[in-house]
Order: sequence, then C-alpha cells, then structure tokens
Amino acid sequence: MFKKTITYSLIIIFSLSLFSLPVLAEEITEEIEVTADELGIEEPGVVSWFKDRIDSIRLFVARDPVKKSEIELRKVNRQLIKIKKLVRDNPDDEEFQSRLEKIDEKYKVAIERINSRVIKFKQENPEAPRLKSFLDKYTEHQLLHQQILKKLEEQVPEKAMEIIKQNRERHLEKFGETMNRLQNKEEFKERLRVGLENQGKTIKQKVKRMEVIEDLENNAGVEIRVRINEMKQERGELFQGLRTKQREIRNAR
Repeated sequence: MFKKTITYSLIIIFSLSLFSLPVLAEEITEEIEVTADELGIEEPGVVSWFKDRIDSIRLFVARDPVKKSEIELRKVNRQLIKIKKLVRDNPDDEEFQSRLEKIDEKYKVAIERINSRVIKFKQENPEAPRLKSFLDKYTEHQLLHQQILKKLEEQVPEKAMEIIKQNRERHLEKFGETMNRLQNKEEFKERLRVGLENQGKTIKQKVKRMEVIEDLENNAGVEIRVRINEMKQERGELFQGLRTKQREIRNAR
C-alpha cells in the first residue's frame, strides 16, 4: 500500500512538472499586447464610436480640469487603439500612412491639452488628492501607450516606422517634461516602480515596462534621467533580473 502511494505521488508530481514547464516556456515566448481593457475602454466598433461621442459631449460641458483630463484620456486611449487596429488590419492600404498621421496628430494634440490642463491645476491646487489619483492612472497609461507604439514600429512599413519612432520619442520627451513639473522625485520613482513590481503582471510584461522606462531615460531631460537612474540603482537586482529575462526572450524567438 505504501509503495503504491509513493508510486502514485511520483506520477502526479511528474505530470505536474510536465504541465508547468510548457507554461513557463509560454510565458517567455508568448506575445504580450496591451489591450483596450487595460486602458479602460472598449475595442474599436459601434460601442466604442458611440461612447466616444458621449465623451465628446461630456468633455465640452465639464468644467473641472481633472474630470476633463480623465475624459480626454479615454478619448486618447481610443485613438491609440484605433492606430493599433489600423496597423493590424490595413498595413498595405494606399492611404495607410496619411490615416496614420491624422490619428497620430489627434493623439498629440489631445495629450498636449491634458498636460497643459493638469499642470495649471497643479499650480492652483498643489495638494489635491484627486490629482494624485489621476497622475497614477496617467503615468500607467502613458507607459502602456509607449508599449503599444514600440510594438507598432515592428509591424509597419519602413516609412511609417520612422514616423511612429520619431513621434514616440517626441511623446516620451513631452511626458518626461510634464511629469517633472507635476510630481516630486519620490512620487515619480514610485509610480514607475509600481508596474515593475506588480505581482499581477507576467515576466514579459515587466520586461516590456523596463524597456519603456529605459527609453524614457534616453529621451527625457536631465532631471528625469537622474530620477530613473536612482530608481535603477535602488532596484538593481530587479533590473538585472529583468535584463536576464529580456535576453532569454530574445533568444527564444
């Protein structure tokens, strides 16, 4: 009886190990894409179009700057998911590049409006709790935007790739400038750190986040570079571990 129990236990353990190894391998090789759900919006379609029109009305009538920024951020998220769908469905369309440029221009203008609005609100209400809550979301979404744009660079024709790359670097620079004006050193480092240490994210999601943070470091001003470098030193083991995983992911392709 004892031998049978041992035998059955070994079989179960062996079976579980066979199951877990492919799962670990899949985590390294699977493609990680930012979803509409992560950005708090709907996939492109009739529902998304309808809700975007409602948000346009809300944006027009809203007077609270933080509320207006929250609404506009949803609209910005839809613009970016629209770019993602356009790249996925019509990369060879003759009008692809002009459509891409129009959507990206709308994205740029909306982001600039959000930045100007929250900077002004911060100057007038430096301790407002709802601004802090919005900045948590805004930082997270801006980093997700960068992950989407970085992925799109790999999927479009060369001419369009240059447009996306240049615009992405410009967005990173502006994001860095805005964050430098809106939050102190520790707040910024904490917001960047959260995504890297989030237990709900996969290894590959954390690697993608690390790559975006290092892109931000390369494109932002001196103050932001100093803050990111400090965070990397404070979280040295974490960054080293993610770089190791990054090499494993690249070798697995």
